[in-house]
Amino acid sequence: MIKQIYSLIQYDESVKTMEAGANNIGLVPMQNGGVPAHRVPLDRVHKIFNEAKKRGVNSVAIMLTNDPEEMLQLAEEIQPDILHIAGDGYAATPAFAKRLKEVAPDTDLMQAVLIDNESAIDRAKHFAPFVDYLLLDSGLAPDTGIGASGQTHDWNIDAQIVKEVDIPVIEAGGLGPDNVADAIKKIKPYGVDSLTKTSIKYEGGNMEKDIDKVRLFCQRADEAAKEIGL
Repeated sequence: MIKQIYSLIQYDESVKTMEAGANNIGLVPMQNGGVPAHRVPLDRVHKIFNEAKKRGVNSVAIMLTNDPEEMLQLAEEIQPDILHIAGDGYAATPAFAKRLKEVAPDTDLMQAVLIDNESAIDRAKHFAPFVDYLLLDSGLAPDTGIGASGQTHDWNIDAQIVKEVDIPVIEAGGLGPDNVADAIKKIKPYGVDSLTKTSIKYEGGNMEKDIDKVRLFCQRADEAAKEIGL
């Protein structure tokens, strides 16, 4: 079971997050989108992602900009393991996927899918032929795009998507140590993602990871996956 932890900001917390069991770590590289306090300067992005590479942890660059050209420029500069499109005004296309491989040949493409009703099933199936991963998430906001709401959604829809697409699906949306096991048993995803419920939030938009909760999230995810043979 892949455990994906968002949204890292500092180098030290990133190392601790990896040590706590995360397989994927995600951050928002400096760009024209997202909460200013959460955007990470590119020199720090390189430092964090280089450390992830040494540890065999996948690096995820979260795109909250709605400018595909800016996304491609960042992909070329950073060369992440995964580029995650989560903005509220742009979604991946076959042409974008082709251009991404040209500038970052080893970077996989992840598209966020807003799970608001059963129409999400068809949207997920639309993306599946030309992206490498789907991330199923809750909420839609101008500053965070698809996700970061801390709210769950209808897991029955997610379970159906997992059955109907043939690419890995990462489950997100209000997951934490309290409910990750239930989500895995219900949905049977490739991976699970956590941001809100494994973070400590401060005034002004600043936040940091709660490492004890990250560790517990990863442990409970692994235990649930083992229990059902994933």
